[in-house]
Amino acid sequence: MMELREPDETLVDAVQARLRSDIINSVLPAGTRLRIDLLRKRYATGATPLREALSRLLVEGLVELSNGRGFRVPPLSYEDLWDISRTRALVEGAAAREAAERADEAWEASLVSAFHLLRRRAERNLADRAHRQAYYDAHHRFHEALLAGCESPRLMEMQVRLERQHSRYYRQLPFERITGDDLIGEHQRLLDLALGHDGAALEQTIRSHVMLTVGALGPERFSAAFAA
Repeated sequence: MMELREPDETLVDAVQARLRSDIINSVLPAGTRLRIDLLRKRYATGATPLREALSRLLVEGLVELSNGRGFRVPPLSYEDLWDISRTRALVEGAAAREAAERADEAWEASLVSAFHLLRRRAERNLADRAHRQAYYDAHHRFHEALLAGCESPRLMEMQVRLERQHSRYYRQLPFERITGDDLIGEHQRLLDLALGHDGAALEQTIRSHVMLTVGALGPERFSAAFAA
C-alpha cells in the first residue's frame, strides 16, 4: 500500500507566501475565486500544498470560504477597513507603549537600523513599483522592530495579521494619498518617542498613524477609490 504523506512544510510555506503577496498586492483582486485547478498552473505546484496554504490564509483573514465551497479573496469595504484600522491601532498602541517602557539597547539599535532602511527607501522614486514594494517591506520591518520590545508573542502575532489585512487597502491607494508631503516625518516622530521612552505619547501617536488610511478616505471617497 502506498504511504500517504503530508505536503512538504517548506513547499507549503513557499506557496502560502506567494499567495499572500499576490493577495496583499492585488495581483489577485478582491472577490477573485481561488480555484485549485487554476492555482496549480499559476504556482506550478500540487493541489495538496495549495489547499493547506489556503487553509492557513483563511485563518489569517486573507482568504474566505465561497458559499461553503472553495475559497475566494475577501471583498473590500469601508466598514472592514475602519474595523481593521481601529483594531490595529489599539493593538499597536498597547504593544508600542510596553516596548518603550521595557526598552533596552538591543531594541533601540534594531529600531534605529530599521528606521535608517525605511528612510533610505523613501528617498527612491516611489512611482516605480519595485521601489514602492521595497518601501512597503521596510515600512513593515520598522513597525515590527518598534513593537518587538513588548515581549508578547501574541500581541506581535495579532499585529502582523492585522497589518497584512490593512495592506490590502493602503497598497491600492495612490501613494501620495496616504503619505502626504512628509513621507518619513511621522516615522521619525515615532522613533524619537520610542527612544525617549515616552510610552504614553508613543501609544497615542501610533494610534493616529495607523488610522491615516481610513482618515484619508470616508465612505464616499472609498467608493470612488476602490471602484471596479
